Amino acid sequence: MNTTRRSHKLLAAATASALVFAACASDDDADEVVESTDEEVAEEDGDEEAMEEDGDEEATEDEGDEGAEAADFIAYGDAQEFSNYNNNLGTSNSVKNGIILNEVQPSPFNFGGPSGGLVLDEELMDSASVTSEDPLTVEYVVNAAAVWSDGEPIDCDDFQLQYHANNGAYFQLDDAGEVVVDEESETELFLFDLVGTTGYDQIDSLDCSEDGKTITATYGSSFADWQSLFGGQVPAHVIERESGVEDLVAAFESGDRASIEAIAETFNTLYTVDPGTINPETMLSGGKLAFGAWEAGQSFTLVPNEAYWGTPAAGTVVVRYIAEEAQAQALANGEINAMSPQPTPDLLAQLDGTDGVTAVPGGTYIWEHFDFNFNNEAFQNRDVREAFAKCLPRQQMVDNLIVPLQPDAEVLNNRWIQPFEDGYQDTSGGLYDEVDIEGAAALLEGAGQTGLTVRIGWFDNGGNQRRTDQVALTIESCNAAGFDMQDGGSDTFFDVELAAGDWDIAMFAWAGSPLRSGATATYRPGSGNNVGNIDIPAIQDLMDQLEATPDVAAQDELANQIDVILWEELATIPVFSFPAVTAFSDDVANVIENPSQNGLTWNASQWQFV
Repeated sequence: MNTTRRSHKLLAAATASALVFAACASDDDADEVVESTDEEVAEEDGDEEAMEEDGDEEATEDEGDEGAEAADFIAYGDAQEFSNYNNNLGTSNSVKNGIILNEVQPSPFNFGGPSGGLVLDEELMDSASVTSEDPLTVEYVVNAAAVWSDGEPIDCDDFQLQYHANNGAYFQLDDAGEVVVDEESETELFLFDLVGTTGYDQIDSLDCSEDGKTITATYGSSFADWQSLFGGQVPAHVIERESGVEDLVAAFESGDRASIEAIAETFNTLYTVDPGTINPETMLSGGKLAFGAWEAGQSFTLVPNEAYWGTPAAGTVVVRYIAEEAQAQALANGEINAMSPQPTPDLLAQLDGTDGVTAVPGGTYIWEHFDFNFNNEAFQNRDVREAFAKCLPRQQMVDNLIVPLQPDAEVLNNRWIQPFEDGYQDTSGGLYDEVDIEGAAALLEGAGQTGLTVRIGWFDNGGNQRRTDQVALTIESCNAAGFDMQDGGSDTFFDVELAAGDWDIAMFAWAGSPLRSGATATYRPGSGNNVGNIDIPAIQDLMDQLEATPDVAAQDELANQIDVILWEELATIPVFSFPAVTAFSDDVANVIENPSQNGLTWNASQWQFV
């Protein structure tokens, strides 16, 4: 089955590698955006980044356990509350959702272990391998026993839905049948609310065996990170049923526009629910854990999936929503058994003084940054962007807020490679390491923008002192240069303001992975991860080359070339990489740190008391 492809690539979609939003209490989209997140928390998801967000309520000792005794479950403390079962969407791609979905939705490969690298799920997949280099052909063989929690097989239909929803081949059409173009960004609007298309848009055909358990993907061009695709699957038979389409795959194969529109509408909206709402008929499990209960603002309970065909989960896991600054006390009190918050000096001091707790420091693929909204005419002027870069007190932020946690911390001057990785280079030329108020003021005056009002959008739930301090430092410094900086923080930032473009400069973090292709979605025009509507033609071919290059050293060379251009254009301003700490009570086994967008719950089904 062949599919029409766009003439140019867009951002990476719901791939395992994309950044997600990660909100600093985030995150994917790392990349999932860390609210993100780059997720860039939130997940640069997916191969995108994701966002992380912080929650602001403490859970009481018995919330989320459905009457179970404390020893009947292991509790994980998290500051971001789950919001959507479909983490493939541009509006939901976030670390906060991945934390819950890691072992619920099937993914051929997952980011796991201390390195955060991709690992084959050997209980879901019999194999996943390249059968031809030219053209690149990948054969996936799904375990014959693998089923969704309602008994329906996990098979080629689920891969087909993931492929078609993310390949960028379908667009919104007006009444005259013309593609709808967004007036602000001047980009064609996708029919599916996707994060991006990276990798999926390079597949020419996806073919199924008669039993649906063998899937063959044939690429039109090489895609080095093919292992990052087809993660976070939602059940195709549920989308088929709820959309009223008789045969989902046949609809795509025949180009049945009415049916494809119904599928897209269901895919985009079915899982957007009120907090605390679980629909057991649609929110199925294809992994070791399944949805148990969700108490809005308090906890989310994951239970062993009774229909799982492989090694069963060790037990129930309860995710308690607790503000990050309260998690160390919750761990000491036994309210939670594990946590992986953004560390602060106070939190580390608390952990050092707590008996029966192990704390493991480390680095992450999560990085803080400031994004310009290029739909704001003022920021289309590079001089205005440079004025902000000159007044942003990045070194002060690192010295005041990060060095107390990580003495060797430095300002981040690369958007693709983390300082702890071999390929890291300072691609900025050191131009913005020090604050230059006079230079910033001169640029603003020359642009006729002295007094420009700038709203800093960020996730503010009152529970993140570091983020609060960052905003205060930015306002103080850049106001001295002639900006009128305003605090536009909101506890709905990731769910409302960010996607709506209701901000001038956004402050959040991307959560990513070791894969370089995870960041490309952030800089592709029209992609869900490209929240600021960045459009830099000079880097598009370089990103194409990066995605097609299997050699890691060559990828790093290309990534550094791209980042030099991003500094020249001042597309975004990186600030620092997140330090990390994983902490758990000594009576719990198998809690293993993970620096990627998947986070600590990547193997939550294996957690158990000892």
